[in-house]
Formats: sequence, C-alpha cells, structure tokens
Amino acid sequence: MSACIILAAGQGKRMRSPLPKVAHPVLGVPMVLRVIRQALAAGLDRPVVVIGSGRELVKPLLDAEGVPWVVQEEQRGTAHAVSCGLSGVGSESVVVLLGDVPLLRSRTITHLEARRRESGAGVAVLTTVPPDPAGYGRMIVEDGRLRRIVEERDATPEQRAIREINTGLMAFDGKLLPSMLARITPDNDQGEYYLTDAVEVAWSMGAECIAVRAEDWREVAGVNDRVQLAEATANLRMTVVRELLMAGVDIPDADSVWIEETVVIGEGVRVGRGCRLSGRTVIGDGCSLGDGCVLTSAILPPGTTLDPFTVIGKHGS
Repeated sequence: MSACIILAAGQGKRMRSPLPKVAHPVLGVPMVLRVIRQALAAGLDRPVVVIGSGRELVKPLLDAEGVPWVVQEEQRGTAHAVSCGLSGVGSESVVVLLGDVPLLRSRTITHLEARRRESGAGVAVLTTVPPDPAGYGRMIVEDGRLRRIVEERDATPEQRAIREINTGLMAFDGKLLPSMLARITPDNDQGEYYLTDAVEVAWSMGAECIAVRAEDWREVAGVNDRVQLAEATANLRMTVVRELLMAGVDIPDADSVWIEETVVIGEGVRVGRGCRLSGRTVIGDGCSLGDGCVLTSAILPPGTTLDPFTVIGKHGS
C-alpha cells in the first residue's frame, strides 16, 4: 500500500469567496472529496489531508468521510505542507495530490505510482502539455532525464518557452522523502519551501527522477478561480451526459440538463430539456420526464411520467 497526502490548505483568493477553494463543488461534490475518492479508488491508503485557511469549513467535510487531517498553521509552501502531513505516515511510497484538481481519475494516480515503483525512482512527477503553459512550473530535461522543475516566476525566457508543465501531483520513495524535505530551502522569489525542489534534491542524493505525462491536460488542471470552476463542472457534466447517451438514455437537449454522477437512470428513459437530477435519484425503466423537472434524491417507479417543471425532493413534494 502507498500513503497519500492531499494538500488543501490554500485560501484560494482568486475564487473571491468566503468558502475555501477546495470546498467549492464540482457537479455537486466538493473538490477535495472528489480527489479523496479517486485516491481511495486507486488503492492508496486513506489520505491525510493538510488543511489551513478556512479549516472550520473543510473539517466537517472530511470528518463526514472519516478522513484524517492535519493543520498547516503557517503557509510556508508545498514542501512545508507535505512535512506537516508526513508526521505519522509510514510507507515505502508516498503519493502527493492536490485538493483543487477535481477531474483527476484513479487510473492516472495508479499509473503515476506504478511508474515510480517500476523505475525505482525517488521522485515521479505527473506532467502534461496544456494549450497555454503560462503560470506553471516547467520541466527541465537534460539527456532525456528529468533534472529539475523551475517555477515560472523564477524561469528564464528560454525556460518559459518549454511547454511541458508540472501538475503538482507527485509520487515519492517514502524512505527518501523525509531526507528530501529536510534539504529543501526557501531560496526563491517567494521565500517558500517548494516541493518541486525535491527533484534537484533527489539528484543530489543519487536518486533517479522521472516525468510521467498525463495525455489529457484537462484531467489534471487545477481550479483557481470561478471561470476554471465553471469549466471543470461543464467538462464533468458533459462526460456524465455523454455516458448516459451512449447507454441509450434519450436526452434531446444535452447542453441544458444537469445530471449528477450519483443519479441512476434505467433503460428507455427520456429526460426533457432543462431537467436537474441530483443526489441519490433513481429513475426506473421507461420513465419520461417533462422539460424543467427538478429531482433531488427522488425515486421514480418504472413507467412514471412527470409533467413539465415537476419538483420532487427536499424542496418539493
């Protein structure tokens, strides 16, 4: 088994919200819970979540899931956050994830960790190539080997031209990680302890470092503002709708419906325009939903027909 630390201590100022960034929902589920569930689905140990800003709003979410947490009292960078989460974690392998990457899939986590183990590397970094790499750390590769990661604010113009970027998701040799963290210094523009410096530190310790590329940059994109939150939600919403269409559900206006992943829909069902289906809703075979229906954890027997704009659930009857 591999240990898992999820970083979720940031305030998320660009969200312009009193709600901590990682608590914002994507298709009805807070981002940090999505990451936790994918980590568990990947077979990792129950994650330790590092919290900080807005902790009083994040703690209840974690407690409800039975997920342990630790507090990063002072925001001193990602390496410092991992150090906070590492106490009490003993494992031959440690995977570090971010609480604001809501579209991350379990198979990508599994692939990252498997590649690190197979290669025997001290550090494996998940990378991708987005349409615009601005704002991200760049991967510095020499002789075909990952040598270091340079944050954009510290990068030269030549380094900024590199398109392969660091996603912030990493896997470590658990036996080496404490020593790596101890050697990282805040010698950078922000005066913070960057976890990305672990790559250079690993090389200085004689450990190999590898880059593992995620082909779909959208899956590993972080959410930092309301625009990115809306984009992530739209991406996931259409993924759900597409799967339902392929399964034979009749959805005449796919762009107008909201259907959460927890909803179960039987065969031969028609979902009208503008419907919103959420929670533990179960729709039996052969049902027909008129336009604008709102169902929250509702159960429809097979063959049910709902008039347009019917509301069933905690806000309806």
